Amino acid sequence: MRADRAEPSWAAQVTGDSVRNELWQQLPGAARERLARNAQRIGLAMGESVFKAHEPLRAVHFPETAVISRLMHLVDGQALQTGLIGHKGVAGISILRGIPMTYDGIVQIAGTAVRIPPQAVSEELRHPGPAHELLSKYAWTILGDSIQTAACNSFHPVRQRCARWLLMMRDVTGRDEFPITQDLLALMLGVRRATVTRAAQALQRVGIIGYRHGRLIIRDGRRLEEASCECYHLMCKARRELLGR
Repeated sequence: MRADRAEPSWAAQVTGDSVRNELWQQLPGAARERLARNAQRIGLAMGESVFKAHEPLRAVHFPETAVISRLMHLVDGQALQTGLIGHKGVAGISILRGIPMTYDGIVQIAGTAVRIPPQAVSEELRHPGPAHELLSKYAWTILGDSIQTAACNSFHPVRQRCARWLLMMRDVTGRDEFPITQDLLALMLGVRRATVTRAAQALQRVGIIGYRHGRLIIRDGRRLEEASCECYHLMCKARRELLGR
């Protein structure tokens, strides 16, 4: 795991309308402009920590091309990925309550994000309003995803769960091709590498996915959705109902 960096390797100022993040774009225009005054577009490296469980938030991140994993670490050293944050979400949603996150945020796919000091976000959310309501609804989607994932991990076979996670990777990256390893898939699913290898190979044999040089390609998104359990569509439906997209 990459050590934290006190400062990013580069940073650039942003304007309220230049941020390539769907949740940001749903904020009221005036709120975007106020937040942009304290915001910077930065590069995030794979393995970098953006927040740690039970520690004060150093920043709130709106990913653009970067993808951030929500990781739960156990006392025996094991880790389980509980979700992904990409260009449709925000990393550091506990800022709503002014408390630390309960899991770690680790960059899974390197890319850009817009970073804002927590004090600036807290000031914007200090009074009830459209921005506070939007991020509160987003927080509910995170809770709902976590509950649905727990049920899925308990009752559905690995092949269906594998298909669901790949669909989620497609959603957070906005692409049908992305870097992924079988070790990462095993971490996503909470299973041994050999188990996820068999599940991925089954999808590959029938032409639903492809894999080359550390990159996975979704060749048939419709059939991948059919191979997934109902959890993927339930999670998408809940997000549409709460966030209107």
